[in-house]
Amino acid sequence: MKIFQRYRGNFATALQKLAKAKQTFATPAQAMDERKKYGSNWSDASICTEGAWYNASFNEVGSRILATRGEFNPLIDNSEQAVKSMRTGEFYLEDVLLNGKPASQVLAEIAEQDAKKPVYRRRVADLGQIKSHDVPTDCFADDDTIVFLAESKKRASDYGLFLRNSAEIPHSRVYMQDIIGKDKSRGFWLSGLGVGGGSDFIGYGSCRGVGDDDGSLFGVYGGAEGASKKISARAIKIPNLSELLKYSKPFVPQAARKDFERGLREKFGKQ
Repeated sequence: MKIFQRYRGNFATALQKLAKAKQTFATPAQAMDERKKYGSNWSDASICTEGAWYNASFNEVGSRILATRGEFNPLIDNSEQAVKSMRTGEFYLEDVLLNGKPASQVLAEIAEQDAKKPVYRRRVADLGQIKSHDVPTDCFADDDTIVFLAESKKRASDYGLFLRNSAEIPHSRVYMQDIIGKDKSRGFWLSGLGVGGGSDFIGYGSCRGVGDDDGSLFGVYGGAEGASKKISARAIKIPNLSELLKYSKPFVPQAARKDFERGLREKFGKQ
């Protein structure tokens, strides 16, 4: 069971609260699933009636819009800088690092690597020179931006039908930032149901820019469905033969030591 908690403040402040609570930054896909649970009673739930930031971002890189989520969202590790920058203008990606490399370079590389994958499986999706547009709620599975955020065509379709049938919302608007010829990053805000007549997908930032102190985001207790609980192989260090021999020396009696070492060498494929 996932437990959602809203954290208020500007983007950096809300992220600090989330980290202190040891929750993960909720995804747009998780929000869609949670909203659908309420059905026609959606007006009883804060996650439905009030908007919030989620862990996606929309970035202009090379005069194209690159959508990201999770580890490739440059706003997350640079939240304080982003808040300061967006209070007076844009959060430009010049001099911003992502995983130790220039953010624009990383986003462009990952977008190219993932270009042949279905859009819902991409870590970074190149949306070209996309502009703001309306999408009928019974056609969400046909819109690349919504499918990327939903992380599956089925979830996108189901969420759209929930909006149409339970909230009586015939269409939603996908808002996108203008391309200005300079690399920049903006957060993603999913509007509340019924706000402005719909439930909009806002990737252009003028509504609840990350510097706004009256913004909020959701943390989640409990992982995504199907998330692996396996420990990464990179986290396990396997000792080599020399280390084993050195470590075992105080614990193996001298009389048995030759046989012990011979057995270890055979295990490691050595004579």
